[in-house]
Amino acid sequence: MKVDDKPKKEVKRGASFTVNQDETIEAFLARAMQGKSRTSIKQLLQKGAITVGRRTLHRLDDMVHAGETVFVGKRPEPKFPMPDGLRILWEDRWLIVVKKDTGLLTVGNDSEQLLTAQVYLDAYMQFKKEPSGRVYIVHRIDRDTSGVLLFAKDENTQQILRSNWNEIVHSRRYIAVVEGVMQRQEGTIDTWIEENPKTMTMYISRQGVGKRAITHYSVMDEASGYSLLALELETGRKNQIRVHMKHIGHPVAGDGKYGAQTDPCGRLCLHAQQIEFEHPVTGEMMEFTSEIPREFLKIFKPKRIN
Repeated sequence: MKVDDKPKKEVKRGASFTVNQDETIEAFLARAMQGKSRTSIKQLLQKGAITVGRRTLHRLDDMVHAGETVFVGKRPEPKFPMPDGLRILWEDRWLIVVKKDTGLLTVGNDSEQLLTAQVYLDAYMQFKKEPSGRVYIVHRIDRDTSGVLLFAKDENTQQILRSNWNEIVHSRRYIAVVEGVMQRQEGTIDTWIEENPKTMTMYISRQGVGKRAITHYSVMDEASGYSLLALELETGRKNQIRVHMKHIGHPVAGDGKYGAQTDPCGRLCLHAQQIEFEHPVTGEMMEFTSEIPREFLKIFKPKRIN
């Protein structure tokens, strides 16, 4: 199953009518909905499909009053007020897949505990009265990285994903704008990286020290001293792409923390575009894709990029 992040059109579920004078709902709807028979109006009342504010009408002689609004049809379910920077792409009983914008943390840290994807999704789960009432972290993307993010809806699913991540996840693709023109159109970066506990940044260490990190890249476009790269992760280390791009002399644009000298988009130019994995419960192959940010593409020539 493939899912992209293009918004879906909403379907109209009913109609609203403004009352001009005090009268019965039968008399009002007979006039407002010309052609509706008394029997049809009665059937709508019996189904609970006629409401005034929070009041559901059930009898033909129920009164409506001037200035009120009568809604006929199935009212849309109340929606959770999800923030602009977070959008649900898909969910089922076990998983929830979202797209987050740059600037939003995946989980809390020492400086921010509330404005995170996890907190918003926990609230969403409680709003829906889901059994667990929370989401469970499976993987993370940096605060300043946008893109697709996967959460589990129960602890057992989380453990299956975490314990079998390399077997379950078939591909993870990122898109980055990096400084400079690449000498090779594609390649693999294979190093060991370690974290500096004082600066909390990652750096290239000698072989066998820290954790091995492997990134595959290919050039999609070049312009104005920048390269647009597609990057496939073979391992998923903290800041892996950012430290690897710095290591080969092409830091991610806007990434001052890892050596960038320019900021063409006013943000870190890194986007988690795609994830493909085997569903941990059903076994179905799942693929979720997010469009390349428009601000990235504006740097390059107007050509079709798939």
